[in-house]
Amino acid sequence: MLGMQYHSYQYYSYIDIEKLKIILEVDQIGDVTLYEDEKTIKYKIDRSKHIRLSDLIELIEIGFIRFHLGQLLLLFQNLLIKVKLMEDHKLEHNYLRADRIWLNLKEQTQLSITYQKIQYSISFTGYQCQFYDNLEQKEVADSQRILQIISLIIKRLKTNNIFLNKHGKSNNQIIDKIYEPILQSCQKGQIGDTINQLKILLTTYSYNSNDQKVSFDDNLIDEYKYSKRKHQKNKIEMQLQQLIAKLDQIPLVTELFIFQKIKEIRVNLKNWQSLQFNDNDEKLTYHKMLQTYNNNKNQFLQTAIVIITEMLDNIVKNKIDIIFKESMQQSEKGQIINTIIEFKLLNYFENTNDIFLTIEPQFYMKLIIDLAYKYIEDYIDDYINSQILILVYDLI
Repeated sequence: MLGMQYHSYQYYSYIDIEKLKIILEVDQIGDVTLYEDEKTIKYKIDRSKHIRLSDLIELIEIGFIRFHLGQLLLLFQNLLIKVKLMEDHKLEHNYLRADRIWLNLKEQTQLSITYQKIQYSISFTGYQCQFYDNLEQKEVADSQRILQIISLIIKRLKTNNIFLNKHGKSNNQIIDKIYEPILQSCQKGQIGDTINQLKILLTTYSYNSNDQKVSFDDNLIDEYKYSKRKHQKNKIEMQLQQLIAKLDQIPLVTELFIFQKIKEIRVNLKNWQSLQFNDNDEKLTYHKMLQTYNNNKNQFLQTAIVIITEMLDNIVKNKIDIIFKESMQQSEKGQIINTIIEFKLLNYFENTNDIFLTIEPQFYMKLIIDLAYKYIEDYIDDYINSQILILVYDLI
């Protein structure tokens, strides 16, 4: 995307490694690392080439990215076709959500503050991974979930009066003839019906593949006229790239920082001159965010260590101390604790800035407890078996 020259990392658990490997042959994004001993997958994603669906909708909503209504209809169609394709391969996600859906932008394609023709494929992340940040969200069939996601996007656009049309003359028609038919079709719960509905809408309202727009879209594309947005475009891209190059330390902090800058830039897009940033001020802002991030991380970490230590001591007392004369050494306990707090899945809450900003402490602690308990139980069982073997060997 415009100016987003950095990498972010996504961490998800999985259940079945063999199924996941098959999925990755069909649907992979970025560089993938599997930690089979932890049942965790890590994605390294180039943010200049990939954008989350949730981020795209937010940037459209605040008016930063220009997006045709025709492009939105095509996006919905592509999402449905993607799910249908995975179903045809008998591959299921089970925990689909807008922040686990990515648009992979093709070469020479860029989302921008001016209308652009875009080409992309769609990838999913988070296969088999439950929502640790919202334990009430359960496993849902992909065909149902994608229709829910599309419905939520349409409802969000309606609520916030977003019609992807600068003139506003056709807003009521867009509601009646575009938004409502899609909502009604999604409510029926059949992917095929909604794909057909989108085909009808694209045909009825004269979808033009060259400009990726329908008849409700603006007649004059910003790229073909002298506009304030076009005038600022190159400068804004350069500013964002320079800020990232100077400040990027922690991907999540960089993302939080850049999205804040984008919201500031958005306010100034009606002017001819782009917003000017002061290097010292931006450096201070970034480091304040970095400090907040580190403080939150340390707070969670200290609480986690207390919980793990208590859990470990209890299990050692109930399993080891009643069998052997000598308890487990503190150094070995320390190694167990250090191993647990370095589990890759504990980075799950940094997958998106939304999760990080709204995470409830009990969700983090539940994940800690779940991961720690299983690891400690397995470790202690192996420890007991090894000690028994030593005793038997000594008796011989």
